[in-house]
Amino acid sequence: MKITIHITIQSDNGQLNVAQEVVQLDRATLRPETLGLSLAEARSILAGLEQTVVEQQIAEFIAQQRTCSHCGHERSRKGSHHIVFRTPFGKLRLESPRFYHCQCESDDRTSFSPLAGLLQERTHLELVYLETKFAALVSYGLTVELLKEVLPISQDLSTTAVRRRVRQMAQRLEDELGEEQDIFIDGCQRDWDQLPDPKAPLIVGIDGGYVHSKDRRSRTEGCFEVIVGKSMSQDGESSKCFGFVRRYDSRPKRRLFEILKGMQMNQAVTFLSDGGDTVRELQMYMNPQAEHLFGLVPHFDEADDNESARQKHPD
Repeated sequence: MKITIHITIQSDNGQLNVAQEVVQLDRATLRPETLGLSLAEARSILAGLEQTVVEQQIAEFIAQQRTCSHCGHERSRKGSHHIVFRTPFGKLRLESPRFYHCQCESDDRTSFSPLAGLLQERTHLELVYLETKFAALVSYGLTVELLKEVLPISQDLSTTAVRRRVRQMAQRLEDELGEEQDIFIDGCQRDWDQLPDPKAPLIVGIDGGYVHSKDRRSRTEGCFEVIVGKSMSQDGESSKCFGFVRRYDSRPKRRLFEILKGMQMNQAVTFLSDGGDTVRELQMYMNPQAEHLFGLVPHFDEADDNESARQKHPD
């Protein structure tokens, strides 16, 4: 049995164009390993589908850019070059023609590349999402192996590329973070009474701990405090987590507030923590309806190490 997959593309004017063949599969006697698609076949189909779709999209986009949007005259073509665009389904090498600006747009005979201008980021957002998501859960090396195993991704994907992408995304998120504030409660009781019925209550757990260097020469050297937390809604929404190094992060309250974004000022919020100074100050003035419950977990001074802490608090 032979199975051939083609793509049919319909343009905006209703014209049907049958694109090139994507893949052809051969099947003989049915066995457990030949039932359905193999992982290699699935990767090949995905790569072929994307290549065909992208070619059609680029051709339509370039055709639109060839004509001046102001006067309708056809722009002169200067030449072309290739750009590389990476997606979860492979590395695409795209032809990027250059056109001269129309005289009605500019007196200078400068040229531009519409496709290069459109694809300034040469990595698809879906690939950035996958790389950063799995790199946050496992090592960079395992992230690369996982993506290569299940996706028709280019074999030149490396741990260095993933690490660079994660850092770029982290910096972008940091740049988008708002300014730090001591108080995030907004409005007054009259304003809160006019708000719609509040959403389900939120529960926020916050804890802190010290990370010590194994080679530190004294108890006051080579350690830093890490604050972590988790926000959970009682209506079944996905939980949100956050973490930061206290001495390094200059906007800790803003980071917590962003996790609670969407919270109404008349919404019930319960904060759970061990009552230490750092986490207690962090959660204050976030919500006028907030309830703060402090546990009995002892909070150790920064100079305390694990051994001395166990001696002071044997329980």
